[in-house]
Amino acid sequence: MSPSVQLEGQRLRLAGDLDFASAGALREQLTALIAGSAGQTLILDLSAVSRSNSVGLSLLLSAARSAEEHKVDLHTSGLPSGLLSMARVCGLDDWLQKLSVEPLDLKETPHATP
Repeated sequence: MSPSVQLEGQRLRLAGDLDFASAGALREQLTALIAGSAGQTLILDLSAVSRSNSVGLSLLLSAARSAEEHKVDLHTSGLPSGLLSMARVCGLDDWLQKLSVEPLDLKETPHATP
């Protein structure tokens, strides 16, 4: 599924496969939509993201910077588990917990034993 971002009321819905090929265009779209919502509250909904790598985390960081710049109160919902795992490795799990509108399961995933 090709990636997209749509503004639906106060919800920015990010959908599809987030990858390096789509990152630039998605970042531009997110920045423009956030800038156009200056002074408002937005929820960045990632529940329709089917696949994400470090691009997803990069997009979240970029969106947060843009939101701060434009005085948008940004929150997240529907964060994919892979993105949460990556955030934990990068030390960003507490930051994501503060942004999220729902409780996040940030427990360590036990490693399988051979």
